[in-house]
Amino acid sequence: MSTTPDERAHIHEAMQRIFDGTARRSTGALTIVALAQEAGVPRNALTQRHTDLRNEFYQRVQERGATPTSRSGCERRSPSSRRPSRTRTRN
Repeated sequence: MSTTPDERAHIHEAMQRIFDGTARRSTGALTIVALAQEAGVPRNALTQRHTDLRNEFYQRVQERGATPTSRSGCERRSPSSRRPSRTRTRN
């Protein structure tokens, strides 16, 4: 897929909306997935084509004192929030 001329501009605008708390197309989470949704671009636009913008996003997140959910953008639950396993007891 080729890069559209304004793809970078869309990503920058989406980044600003997320940091301003005015996300329109995403949850506004501090993740690459949310940034891609907000910009209206596929996630690989950030992970493969515009890695400099991905790094800028992560840098700005760190400067705000926040931590992205994960570097890949996947939402994962922490071990403490997982449901305990159900173990059967024999009678």
